[in-house]
Amino acid sequence: MQCASPPSIAPPPQGGARVGQGEWIVKKSVAKQIAVIFSAALPILFAIGVLQYQSILGLVDAYDQVVRTNETLEEIQATRSMVGDVEAGRGHVTADQRSYAQAYRAAAVEARVRLQKLRDLTSDDPLQQKKLDALEPLLAKRFGFQKADGRRTDQGSSEAGPPAPPETSKKLTGDIRAAVSGLEADEQRLLAFRDASAHAAGARAMAITTFGSGLALCLVTLAGLLLHYYITRSKRSEVSNVFSARLLESMANGVCLSDEEGIVLYSNPAGEAMFGYRAGELIGRHLPVLGAKYPAKENPEAFSEIYQQLINHGAWSGEFDRATRG
Repeated sequence: MQCASPPSIAPPPQGGARVGQGEWIVKKSVAKQIAVIFSAALPILFAIGVLQYQSILGLVDAYDQVVRTNETLEEIQATRSMVGDVEAGRGHVTADQRSYAQAYRAAAVEARVRLQKLRDLTSDDPLQQKKLDALEPLLAKRFGFQKADGRRTDQGSSEAGPPAPPETSKKLTGDIRAAVSGLEADEQRLLAFRDASAHAAGARAMAITTFGSGLALCLVTLAGLLLHYYITRSKRSEVSNVFSARLLESMANGVCLSDEEGIVLYSNPAGEAMFGYRAGELIGRHLPVLGAKYPAKENPEAFSEIYQQLINHGAWSGEFDRATRG
């Protein structure tokens, strides 16, 4: 009969399965490592998500600024073209005075609309607003419409006043073109700056996304490797346990396993038969108490001695006659 008592055995889990100490420690260690990985990964991934969100917002804002600047440039170019068309039409005024007057009024309305649109597009740029303040009286004087303060530069109809004198028109046209060119030059510089900012925002968003995706992939891969290690280790342990169990079941010698309190945790069929129990009945019984049912020729204190041997040395091996349960 052989008995063994390990220094420390984890309590068996529910369902009747028993886990060895080494396997239980490995399982706990792997579970702890996975928990640490995910505990560290969640805040990191959350921070990366916030950075990605901010970078995307910055990219969208930079793109909107570029689009807005392009629209401003289109309006400036349309204003210059409109003034040029009016001057070109003035050269043919003698041919069709009425047609020119209608075109003049239409240009006055268009100039007022374009000026207001330019103000809306550059509302976030105080410098451009000041330049528009300087351009507005020039357009008002050239086309005879009301300025923003409600005053008129010349007397005339409610839509547009009479054409300015030719000598004044040429001077006004030059001043208007100079003011428009100044606006366009500033917008071109602003477009270059905003376009560079948009490219930088796009590169930053791409870098953050790439880094975040790579980090997430690494963390998931690491967790997967740990799980694979644990599963492989568990399978090997399971195979080893099955092999050991079959070996113990087939042994002619009785073998049992107890905890530090002397409670029987395992016994092979030969051990159960030696103690006079059927299969499964020996599990959970106190080892020293079993001596009370042994034949009188055997010392009942032998089991206590066996128990002490197990505590002191971790194993006991010996022979005794088979007992019959009373």
